[in-house]
Amino acid sequence: MEKIPMLCFPHAGAGKLYYSKWRTEFTDAIDWNVVQYPLREQRMRIPMPPTVAELAENIFAEFADIFRRTYVIWGHSMGSVIGYEVARLCQDRLDNPPLVFFSSGASAPSRARFAHVADLDTSEGFRDVLHRYGGVSKEHLRDPDFMTYFAPIIEADLRLLGGYQDMTFDKLRCPVVLMMGRSDTATTDMWQRYTDHPLEVKEFDGGHFFLDEHRSAMASLMESQVESLPPGSKGTAERGRETAVLPEIR
Repeated sequence: MEKIPMLCFPHAGAGKLYYSKWRTEFTDAIDWNVVQYPLREQRMRIPMPPTVAELAENIFAEFADIFRRTYVIWGHSMGSVIGYEVARLCQDRLDNPPLVFFSSGASAPSRARFAHVADLDTSEGFRDVLHRYGGVSKEHLRDPDFMTYFAPIIEADLRLLGGYQDMTFDKLRCPVVLMMGRSDTATTDMWQRYTDHPLEVKEFDGGHFFLDEHRSAMASLMESQVESLPPGSKGTAERGRETAVLPEIR
């Protein structure tokens, strides 16, 4: 049986290293891939494009061979926005949307813009953003070496997201599955406008970074969803507009 590629789009500030442990959570049926943005790890010296659209174009070109096959996209937080823009390119140019689009910790693209760009202009404002954003411990915030490396990455990512706002509501011709933290500020509002399939929602305990505590359950959920869909299934068939809440996975 041919493996199905899953492309993981990291959240702001993260890269391949952060998501490396996820590979072991999937069976051999999944070909695990993490999209590497500029400014980090192996691409530390590559500048960030000025817009999400340009970054999506670069990723589309890099993974063109995969996007011509059956594949899956999962994006967390900012990664959901970038993953959506890449999925649109695949759909428009290759007539090949993802088998399923997974989003976690993210509001719909029309509501995903980072609205506090001005706070990034001062050290105090930047640290306040990191405190609100989460995912960075107080020890790391006090570590000058860590901040020297991390600060330019997260700042570039957030400024990129600050310049983005989708108002086209282009629908993906595939199922959309949302994974949300019960204490997160991200919402499911407007997501139904991005697919004609019933919107599926799974809630987990935790805030924006609930994925750190629920790695196994999330991977199991995603793989079971992939297995339930026939490869190559796509189209615009209307399957109702109600929201289906998935059963709890224990």
